[in-house]
Amino acid sequence: MTVQTKTVVPTTKKTPSNLWNMIFAAVAVLGAICWGLQLTQGLQVTNLGLNNMWGLYIVGFMIFTGVAAGSLLFAAVPYLFKLAEFKPYTRIAAYLGAVSSIVAASLFIIVDIGNPERAWLFITSGNLTSPMFWDFLMLASYMVISILFTRQLILVHEGKKAEGSLKPIAVIAFIAGLLVTVTSFVFCFQIARPLWNTPVQPLSFLIAALVAALSVQMILAAILNKRGYMEMPMGLMAKMAKGAAVLLCIELIIIVGEILIGLYPGGGEEHAAFLWLVSGEGAVGFWAEMVTLVAAIVVLAKQDTSSKAGGILIGAILALVAIYLIKSNLLQAQLFNPLITYAGPPVYGGTTGPYVPSLIEIGLSLGIISLGALLLNLGLSKLNLGVGK
Repeated sequence: MTVQTKTVVPTTKKTPSNLWNMIFAAVAVLGAICWGLQLTQGLQVTNLGLNNMWGLYIVGFMIFTGVAAGSLLFAAVPYLFKLAEFKPYTRIAAYLGAVSSIVAASLFIIVDIGNPERAWLFITSGNLTSPMFWDFLMLASYMVISILFTRQLILVHEGKKAEGSLKPIAVIAFIAGLLVTVTSFVFCFQIARPLWNTPVQPLSFLIAALVAALSVQMILAAILNKRGYMEMPMGLMAKMAKGAAVLLCIELIIIVGEILIGLYPGGGEEHAAFLWLVSGEGAVGFWAEMVTLVAAIVVLAKQDTSSKAGGILIGAILALVAIYLIKSNLLQAQLFNPLITYAGPPVYGGTTGPYVPSLIEIGLSLGIISLGALLLNLGLSKLNLGVGK
């Protein structure tokens, strides 16, 4: 008897990874359309203006530069301070800093310029004494260091190199991560902006970078754990959460200290700006910042080995929102309260605000973030960065 066999043709099934790739790509295209509108119609399609020339794009630059720097620190610390439990996750951290964060931070600067064809002037006509040029050099070095670090980590994971060979690149990555304070120099070197011109700003920027990176790492860990890409124990995630909570407490102390110093004398260069922030037009944003900051501290501090990933996600998202509000409010409070106003009627020189991003700005920013997420997802799919893969 002849047994006939039926040939089974395997069907292709879209994996969740591919689905997310398509979603990220679609939002990135939407962002490109928004950028096209901005390029053809000018920056008047944004809600930026004479006073508030820095808005959502610059805040995005600060946050993603911080994520890149913090990711380098997260990847380097386990090999410098004997935190072996975090070593399996350093490849994802290094890659996050190498591609996704640097690309996003760079694009935020390019779209904020308005005329992207002028970006090459950073190279041909860069002013070595300018903090903005220092930022450009820092971003370029982050890209190179992160790519080299990611490659070395992959080789060690594959057994092609000894773990001890990572020490030099880990030291370089650690130092580079700390140099995120250079970003603060763009602000705190401006003596005509007293809210920015304080020695505490470099520390605040470093803390924000660490919190942003830890928050993104926690969000990634929760998502990738659920997808089975890796298995980070809840105990490690809880340690990250508590570390972020401690850093946010320091940031809260800095903010409260600055507010009290600015308001208590009842006058001075900073008084009007802090009054605008606490009880004036900027009050809604400020008190939203304080509530979100305290909520993030509480949620993150209570995480332990018995917690669930949902609590980590909520705390990490609250922390990112708090960092965004801190940086946005810092910009607005000073930009809307300059020491020297423009000449002419109050419409050109009076205190205004608050600044709310336009739909074009929001769409373009989401496109940039989605492009970074797409690059991250592609890296996770192709570079074998998961634990035990």
